[in-house]
Amino acid sequence: MAKTIHTILYDDDLDGSKIITMDNCVCQLSVIRRSYAEFVKDMKEELSKPALYILLNRDDRKAYVGETDVFFKRIANHTAQKEFWNEALAFTANDNSLTTTEVKYLESLAYETARLAGSYDLSENSQAPTQPYATKPQEFKIREFFNYVKLLTKFVGCDLFEKNYYSLKGRQVGFSPITLDPDIKELDLNGRNVSIKLNGTKYKKGHMGYAIVKEYLKVHPKTTIPELKEFFHNGLLGRWGAWNFIEDDIEAARRLKEETSMYRHLLKDEFILTSGDGVRFVVSNQWEKGNVLNLLQIAKNEGWSYEIVRT
Repeated sequence: MAKTIHTILYDDDLDGSKIITMDNCVCQLSVIRRSYAEFVKDMKEELSKPALYILLNRDDRKAYVGETDVFFKRIANHTAQKEFWNEALAFTANDNSLTTTEVKYLESLAYETARLAGSYDLSENSQAPTQPYATKPQEFKIREFFNYVKLLTKFVGCDLFEKNYYSLKGRQVGFSPITLDPDIKELDLNGRNVSIKLNGTKYKKGHMGYAIVKEYLKVHPKTTIPELKEFFHNGLLGRWGAWNFIEDDIEAARRLKEETSMYRHLLKDEFILTSGDGVRFVVSNQWEKGNVLNLLQIAKNEGWSYEIVRT
């Protein structure tokens, strides 16, 4: 069924704050950039109502799920007290029909859905929200509303509720991105003809993750799979979310790749690695400039030789 989605831009800025609605739907989404304080002031009446809200930092893949009776006041508190976020999604009812119980139920539903999806670090929520009692008619209403929450969240390009299997296996969250040295930042990795020579061996850019982990195990052969996952954490990838090891069932991963093209990993026998505790695993092949620079910084920190090669 076709849906018409309306977007009202604040100050004619495509990347700024905005209001999003749909025909024949009471769910309204306000997208609020932290730097757009005037939007919150101008929209005080619209935002002074019960809301399910999500604080986001998409680059760091961190989110906080909350609810409030008066969003206008709550967002002011979070601006003063929480540093991690740069964007907020506030879901309200344009007919003022959401009750306190219903937004609390929505908070619990949103948190649990995001937790199971595993796409974002939810550690800003110190504990899981408690789901309140709701009557069957209320529950039906809430779940219908939440379907629109998920749709509009996806519409604005946020995959908080999207379950991506290959981003879940062994995923580590809560780590800061690696700090790049100036000479690493200046490296030119543009173009399809770029390869990288690591300790004398040349690798394709897409094989860089494999090359770094392989070399790391060569130098540190006793490193266990948990230690590898801690060292090569998701902060290295920023928002891409494709970095991870697969160690549970490589054959199942191969079958799934053939059926769905879902996996983004080096699954051939020649790319299977073995950790210090005897676990066989494979590495992602999804690497672009920012990710490769992170890996080259690891190489530099380890004292390895590296060179950008153009063919």
